[in-house]
Amino acid sequence: MRRRRQDTLGGGHVMFHPRLESKLDMSSRGEVAGSLLHPEGPNIGAQSERHWFSKDPHYPERTDLLHTGHAQGGKLVIVMVGVPGRGKTYIARKVARYLRWINYRTRVFSLARMRQEQFGQKQSADWYDPNNADAHSLRMEVLRRAVDDMMRFLNRGGEVAILDGTNVTKDRRELIRKAVAQQDGFSVMFIESVCDDPEVIQETLSGVENYSPDFIASDDFARRVDFYTSVYQSVDDDEGMLIRVHNQGQRICVAGLQGFLPSKLLAFVSNLHGTVSPPVYMTRHGESMFNVEHRIGGDSPLSDAGRQYSGALSDFFEKLPNVSDTLCVWSSTMRRARQTANPVVARKLCKRYVEWRALREIEVGVCDGLTYQDVKQEFPSEYAAREENKLRYRYPRGESYLDLISRLEPVIIEFERQAEPLLIVAHQAVLRCLYAYFLDLPEEEVPYLSIPLHTVIKLENRAFGWREQRFTLAST
Repeated sequence: MRRRRQDTLGGGHVMFHPRLESKLDMSSRGEVAGSLLHPEGPNIGAQSERHWFSKDPHYPERTDLLHTGHAQGGKLVIVMVGVPGRGKTYIARKVARYLRWINYRTRVFSLARMRQEQFGQKQSADWYDPNNADAHSLRMEVLRRAVDDMMRFLNRGGEVAILDGTNVTKDRRELIRKAVAQQDGFSVMFIESVCDDPEVIQETLSGVENYSPDFIASDDFARRVDFYTSVYQSVDDDEGMLIRVHNQGQRICVAGLQGFLPSKLLAFVSNLHGTVSPPVYMTRHGESMFNVEHRIGGDSPLSDAGRQYSGALSDFFEKLPNVSDTLCVWSSTMRRARQTANPVVARKLCKRYVEWRALREIEVGVCDGLTYQDVKQEFPSEYAAREENKLRYRYPRGESYLDLISRLEPVIIEFERQAEPLLIVAHQAVLRCLYAYFLDLPEEEVPYLSIPLHTVIKLENRAFGWREQRFTLAST
């Protein structure tokens, strides 16, 4: 289990990590604990075996990647292109997070991180001078090592590798293309980020100045950008599949795109906007009558405690400065969620209110209205199957967590378009999935994330990560 840090700020807990309801549940099955867990997914580190996943029925090869008559199965290499400070890392991380969330084994290979590990941080702009032959040779060495690591990752069970770097010259991109062409069935797609709008550039630079470990000073960074600009060669249509993003999504250009996954990524990237996103607030509905009776499913109304929480929730947002004019509220269509959101809407504390069927609680099928003790007695085999694999278990005539992730995909696409603060009022399983998406958590953790009743979770996105606060508004 990763070590995690927690502080307090402004009355809420500031979190830099997920919260698990039961760490023992996770470690007892070895899904999180253990030396084989790699930060980018289980058993895909340097010591993993080729096609390790074929031994596990839960990790079949994908059949929806590119296929051109090859034997191994399609693998995709995404290459970021653009001068520094134009949002490449932001896009790369967003794409990787999205792909991992929809169950593609994806890893980002950061040239900057590899360079920092090998040669140290805060290299001056002269290190990036194209006329500095020694530094150029060292940077090409880093690129070759990154490409080798990508090929190793893809040959050991990875499905999508993202190369996060400038890659502004054709000779660098040709080196990558040749390495990919030597592999059976691997394909390349470029995502080029171009910015010429001063406001967009300033927005992306603020993230670099505040969070980049390489930033020294504004004038040094400007010289570094000038060096890259002097040798910049935009991606040509004949180099491969291309998505070119202008000014953080103001205009999108596409060339040569083919296949299911590249087309899916086009839809996702098209909905991304600036590198600074407004905060998102998440809360479960207030306590319902089924919560009181420990029953699952159903469409029960709020209990007295739940109604008190709905009032406390509206009080919470009334006290927030400069929020009511811009706040959007998304609610599940289920009665307990609508009743929780109603005071916020009735008191005109939001700009727009939308009800989503996709935000409804996980469907429990024939177990609807039962307690877990009832399920254990009436459906012992189903109870045991759920205990064995809560992530993939599907209720009879109901859903699994993986089904729920698929159902929530339109919500994620719409979220990426959001330019205003957002409040999501939904249910425990739904918010676990969304929380895992925002914080880029392994899917194995999803069923065990702690999303307590009567608590507001505030997430603020930064160029290089998320910050979390939790506000408990009422006891249960």
